[in-house]
Amino acid sequence: MQERKKRYGIVAVLDALGAASYGDAEVKRFMGVQERVLTQLDEKISNQQGEVRREAISLFTFNDTILIAYATGEEGPVLPHVTAFFRILRRFFLDSLIHGLIFRGSVAIGAFYVNKKRNVVMGQAVTDAAAWYDKAEWIGIHATPRTTIAIQMLLEGRRHETHEMLDYDVPMRNGRSVPAKVVDWPAAFFFKSMTPCRDGEGRREKLLRFLSGHVMPLGTETKYSNTIDFFDHSAQELARFRSSLKEKRKHR
Repeated sequence: MQERKKRYGIVAVLDALGAASYGDAEVKRFMGVQERVLTQLDEKISNQQGEVRREAISLFTFNDTILIAYATGEEGPVLPHVTAFFRILRRFFLDSLIHGLIFRGSVAIGAFYVNKKRNVVMGQAVTDAAAWYDKAEWIGIHATPRTTIAIQMLLEGRRHETHEMLDYDVPMRNGRSVPAKVVDWPAAFFFKSMTPCRDGEGRREKLLRFLSGHVMPLGTETKYSNTIDFFDHSAQELARFRSSLKEKRKHR
């Protein structure tokens, strides 16, 4: 019965772009790389120094889709839960990029049910995330519109100066854009403890190197250009934040 208990928390549904057209050799490579990335994710969760209990996280894989569910308690998630989950997703996204996998996905807050024995997860949060995970025209992870409002509610009246999350107008496949809270994965390129860049290697250069290693079928090119635009926006926001912080220190 415990396996069917209603839980409250945060769910991410992530889709590996390009995997649907893989041949046998590519599928085998994908499965091996995916396993390494998920192992690294497991280690990241375990090393969160008490921020996230490993038993609170459930991982599910369906073909080229990964679902990560974080049970936060019956009161639902509070801001530290959201920040910790976005931090985990940022690490997962970066590790995937390093290993040659690119993901698009969405994040939702709400209730869900998990039955690990039967590999089943469903509920409000899963339905919300599943409705949006493949709608964006980019490589990245964004909160659903409902969850964006829920996160903004948690942020109201509070200062938030960490770099796991960013406000951004996410480009959609229908040509429109949707304002959302997004995982600020580009920020990781600019922090020494996380950056995938070698000494002397430019951050933007490194991103372009990662992206240029992928096949770009006709009709998918805007996903890549939109991703580069987001990277540039994140870099500008981080530079603006650091400049503002420096000014504040001068006047203390």
